[in-house]
Amino acid sequence: MKLQNHLAKLCSLSLLFSILMAPVSAQENTPVGTPSGTRQLNAGARPAVAPEAVNGGQKPVLKGGVTYCVPSGTPFKLKLTQVPSNGLRLLDRDLDGNLIPAKLGDIISAKVTEDIYVDDKKVIPEGTVFHGKVAKIHDPRRFYRQGWLELSFDRLKTPDGKVFAFEAKADNFKNSTAQSKLRGAGRIAAHAAGGAIVGALVAYQLFGMEHTLDSYGINIGAGAAGGAIIAGGYAAYEKGPKAVLEPGDDLNMQFDIDLIMPAAVEPVVRKKNYTLQGLEITINKVKTRKDNLQGGGAMKCLTVSVDNNTDQRLNSIDCFLLDSENNKHAICAGLDEDSEFIFHIEPHSLQEVKMTFRVDFAKMKYTLVWLDHRSRRVCYKQPLPL
Repeated sequence: MKLQNHLAKLCSLSLLFSILMAPVSAQENTPVGTPSGTRQLNAGARPAVAPEAVNGGQKPVLKGGVTYCVPSGTPFKLKLTQVPSNGLRLLDRDLDGNLIPAKLGDIISAKVTEDIYVDDKKVIPEGTVFHGKVAKIHDPRRFYRQGWLELSFDRLKTPDGKVFAFEAKADNFKNSTAQSKLRGAGRIAAHAAGGAIVGALVAYQLFGMEHTLDSYGINIGAGAAGGAIIAGGYAAYEKGPKAVLEPGDDLNMQFDIDLIMPAAVEPVVRKKNYTLQGLEITINKVKTRKDNLQGGGAMKCLTVSVDNNTDQRLNSIDCFLLDSENNKHAICAGLDEDSEFIFHIEPHSLQEVKMTFRVDFAKMKYTLVWLDHRSRRVCYKQPLPL
């Protein structure tokens, strides 16, 4: 028992001695000039580096992306670019060459035709592609007015490759203008004139020459008036064609809610000089005619002045039209007698030529391209005037 008491006292004394000696040993291990409140790092710990030492004495700057709000109701100008196709162009039109009416759920895409700015910052650049589908189809209207479509878009892709999801609606509804009203009035007048002629002929056939002379032509006048009223009423009641999807159509679009977008970063593209030194080409006139011979489409007829002050010979087979979707359209035989199909522009010569190109959709944007015959490089490139 006494031995146990002595051992307990000895342990208590050793514990008290270790507690009293701990601050002394800590002070002996503290380097000179180090604050007493600073903790020492372990042997395996990595010392912290001051930010000023990393940035050359400057304070670090946090960089973040700046976003902008495109308010709801902001109008956009879009052009339809891609529509459903059957692969073979002839299957996309009926026997009269008209486009097949649109269907509910058709997948489409459209491009922005002008830059959208918010606070002087370009947010949605020209060329941004909107992807969507046909949401609703409206029936044709009277006075031979065409039907129209409601479109819904769910995402967009900027030229730098960024994709944003959103929800917006658009339509291809065309408001009534003075020209459209005049066109409708002319259609009614044409029907009325035709109806008046038919009514007069019917009245003459019914009453004959004798009764017409006896009535001083009143029967013919009454028949003409009745025919004009019937034909004019038919023209006013007649509905237009169904709504179609045609690339190049203008779309009316605005966002239903605010859209948060970062500032647009345009890709750095090295500008290429497509003009051959000494070659000057001027597009004097552009005409668009409907092509009824090859299942619809249109013909672009160009009158071009070529001043070739180079040592190279230009050939017509190296000339084509390029649309906004990078589809090529070769030169073809024109409708006019003076339209040229196979010709050459000799070196150091000045010549005016008329060229014709067949295109699928007349409303799309086209660019005239001329290649060098040997190197196949572009020596001339210019968009057609709208």
